[in-house]
Amino acid sequence: MKARLLIVTMLLLAASLAMAEGEGEVEFLRVPDGGIQPQAVADGQGNLHLIYYRGGRQHGNLFYVTRPAGATAWSQPIQVNSRGGSANRNEAISRAQLAVAGDGAVHVVWFNMRPVNYWYTRKLPGAPGFARQKNLVTRYNKGVETGPSIAVDGQGGVFVLWHAGNMANEESRAVYMTRSSDGGETFGGEQRVNPDDTGACACCGLKAMVDGQGALYVSYRAAGESVHRDMVLLKSTDGARSFVSATVHEWMLRACPVSTTTIAAGPGGPALAWETQGQVYFARISALDKVITVPGDADVRRKNPALAINPAGTILLAWAEGSGFRSGGQLLWQIFTAGGEATEARGRLPESMPDYSSPEVVATREGRFVIIY
Repeated sequence: MKARLLIVTMLLLAASLAMAEGEGEVEFLRVPDGGIQPQAVADGQGNLHLIYYRGGRQHGNLFYVTRPAGATAWSQPIQVNSRGGSANRNEAISRAQLAVAGDGAVHVVWFNMRPVNYWYTRKLPGAPGFARQKNLVTRYNKGVETGPSIAVDGQGGVFVLWHAGNMANEESRAVYMTRSSDGGETFGGEQRVNPDDTGACACCGLKAMVDGQGALYVSYRAAGESVHRDMVLLKSTDGARSFVSATVHEWMLRACPVSTTTIAAGPGGPALAWETQGQVYFARISALDKVITVPGDADVRRKNPALAINPAGTILLAWAEGSGFRSGGQLLWQIFTAGGEATEARGRLPESMPDYSSPEVVATREGRFVIIY
């Protein structure tokens, strides 16, 4: 066993050192305590914030840890949910999500399928733990399979988004939002936000984020006529009062692909990553017509992309191969230049990811990439 661990360590070290100059170093971190479904944020002070899941399929708990800038160990875990067992595992599509505000407040959302509850809580700066969880959604909560997403701006805005509707009539589903203007203290009424009747793929995750200029983005998979499983991007530049919609990548499929999507901020503007027909792609939101993928054909289906952009504009894309409803699959990664050119910096972890999990990537202010699995 010691020999195997030594070999794995040497392989990971070789992978992290095999970087062209200026591309950034890659660090690999396992989720603490045998946790799965990591979601992480690197704040402006260089601290890493991480939430993860532990427990069974229907009843589990979320935990939060930090790693201060310059440190090598995670903090002691804090349970996020105040009601024990009030989180679900339901593969990677139901993973909890977090956002960290500029003042250090940590905002987390997740959901239960039975009964349907979209939970929210926050941890204010200096507080020893998270506030009591509260359900935000009561009106548009039918036919849900995936967790909500959350984003924050620099003005006290907190935005929680999800999709819902008839599971048997996916083209009638829509994307909804509730928002707070006081840092999560109170939330307004639920409202539909997608302006086009694209539908929403019932079992595919969505992602929200706010860029440095205050624009709110939401990526989700459509389900028009139950066959147009296109990746769609919503954008609002007026504080989420109105949205415009753009089709990013088309996919004709008469079934739900059970896919995820992500958005990352960075120099040159945010970038979006997604899956289409077993391959993972990304594009700068400012240039959605320039779709970029990993060179070479995928031996097996590629899923659950994770994306990060470092201060130099360099991009790291990570994903899973060979994953199924239960298996986490193999974790692979590729580094791209700021212009989207694939570099020779790429790798594959020798061991499989944990069951029901997916990779996560963050970029540090020093330019390093951290892959968490």
